[in-house]
Amino acid sequence: MAPMGIGAALLIGALLLQSPGSLKKDFLAELRKIPSKTYFWLSFLLTCTCALSLFCAQIWPLGYGGHFVHPDWKDLGKAWYLFWPLLLTVGLRRLSPQQRKGVFYAWIFAFAVFSVLGILQYFTGWPRAQSIPGEDFHYHATLFLGHHLSVASIFIFPFFAALEATQFKKIKNRPLFALAALLGLMTLFLTYSRTLWIALPVGILIWAIWALPPRWKLPCVAITLLAMLALHQYAPFRSRLYQSMGVHTRTDLWLANLEFFKQRPITGVGWRHTIDLSGYYLMQKWNVSDIFSGHAHNNFLEMLGGTGLLGTTAWLAWCLGVIGILFQKRNQQKELPFSRGLLCAWIVFHLNGLTQVNIWEGKVEHQMAWVIAWSLL
Repeated sequence: MAPMGIGAALLIGALLLQSPGSLKKDFLAELRKIPSKTYFWLSFLLTCTCALSLFCAQIWPLGYGGHFVHPDWKDLGKAWYLFWPLLLTVGLRRLSPQQRKGVFYAWIFAFAVFSVLGILQYFTGWPRAQSIPGEDFHYHATLFLGHHLSVASIFIFPFFAALEATQFKKIKNRPLFALAALLGLMTLFLTYSRTLWIALPVGILIWAIWALPPRWKLPCVAITLLAMLALHQYAPFRSRLYQSMGVHTRTDLWLANLEFFKQRPITGVGWRHTIDLSGYYLMQKWNVSDIFSGHAHNNFLEMLGGTGLLGTTAWLAWCLGVIGILFQKRNQQKELPFSRGLLCAWIVFHLNGLTQVNIWEGKVEHQMAWVIAWSLL
């Protein structure tokens, strides 16, 4: 997280140094554009409902077994990620079309390089070994991101961007984008994220039917379905897919958050405080002193338990708004027309969010802010 924060600070510094007096003017001009204005107000509404949930939890806390959550207003610090895309967009607008193309190439190039690292990590464990249960001498492709589910949520965006770039008619080196997409696909598979194994083919099939020329649609769909069938026959894959480990603990957390919603249906128990409270609730429920706890492992239930109906409604509006901005521009012939790819990536992202809370993970939020900035551009 530290290098990402440093990167954000360096960008702000560069924007100020380039034109000290015009940053405010450029930012306000960006807010006058309809997509950016819409995004700003959706983010503002979401931030307000999260703040309200913390305020209500402070004056009317919920507890179990004598333990109560203690909201900290520092929790709202994460809200800056919601507004960061607007400043990124200002930076992208200051570049020429050729410079923006260079930035896009750099993003995909980094994705390809780290994908190679992920493949090597699966066999060697370097730079950080996270063993795959049931597989000796094989490791999750986590790269430098700490967890395989982080990679599963982040890499889908450059993967689908690279996939869409293979359809750019004005770019000559399209085979290189195909290679980057292939390397990324292998790394995504080697994360051994079971939900991703289901969600990613869904996204690929949607993209193939939507984006490919008619003569390629059926072959690509057939290859995808045959690959899924072949993998299902592969013993390590099938063993991991049907492994019961983690299912019971997730079910407990889902039920805990539904209980929080029943207790605090309007504002929830406090944004991102389901992590603490789930432990207290499950220890009381099962009469134990130590238990697995954490966030809800489901985006919708995390918002429902933490922020209630108000926050969940605002979050759903925010998600639909982000997708809507892309969908409106899907057929425009822009300098880098990869809207369809990002739309497919968001579909996979939200399918991943059925078994994890990827929407509030800091590393993932940086990538989300990045692709939202391109969407606003």
